[in-house]
Amino acid sequence: MRATYIIVAGGVGSRMGSSIPKQYIEVFERPIIYYTVKKLVDLGVKKLILVIDLSYQEYLAEFFQELDADIKYVAGGSHRQESVLNGLKAVEDDCEVVAIHDSVRPLVTLKMLDDLENKIREEDIACVIPVLAVKDTIKEVMGQQVVKTIDRSNLFKVGTPQYIKIKEYYKALDVLKDKKLQVTDDASIMELAGLRVGIVEGDNKAFKITDQDDLKYFKYLLKEEL
Repeated sequence: MRATYIIVAGGVGSRMGSSIPKQYIEVFERPIIYYTVKKLVDLGVKKLILVIDLSYQEYLAEFFQELDADIKYVAGGSHRQESVLNGLKAVEDDCEVVAIHDSVRPLVTLKMLDDLENKIREEDIACVIPVLAVKDTIKEVMGQQVVKTIDRSNLFKVGTPQYIKIKEYYKALDVLKDKKLQVTDDASIMELAGLRVGIVEGDNKAFKITDQDDLKYFKYLLKEEL
């Protein structure tokens, strides 16, 4: 059985320029988060914890009732780390590994999920993440001027889902408890605590819907699948 998935969906998505959080923008009469959850269920995920603004729970439940999955709803926090912790509190006691996934990455692939799950269970690591090599030239810019060109050979773009071992995650938080954390993904907490983070190759289709261009591209790809 696949790991339990924690879907982080408490953000407002300001870059989208929408009057509602982007995960609730409807595409073909269904919210984006629906497609994320349905894809995971189609790929074998049976237990999901949705970390959301609970005022949307009833709205979402109408869409998810058709899916063959155990879905729990918990309240989102004031920032990502708090939301993840809220999700972890809802995980079953015997659960050792969870996958944390963005609500607006609806096009994950079977191979990526299999690779992540196999890696976290087979290797001595605290976390495993999907990455893609940076292909473009990267410049450091300050004050509207180029400072230098960055060597891209060791640079990678990071996505989700990110698989974590729950005990190791709590261990990392304990190590870092006296520090103010400002991280943009869950693997960063493991890194800062000195724990091992593994990688697998990601997939370009599993992109994050951030702005209107991403939304248009998702609609195009979805139309191809329907």
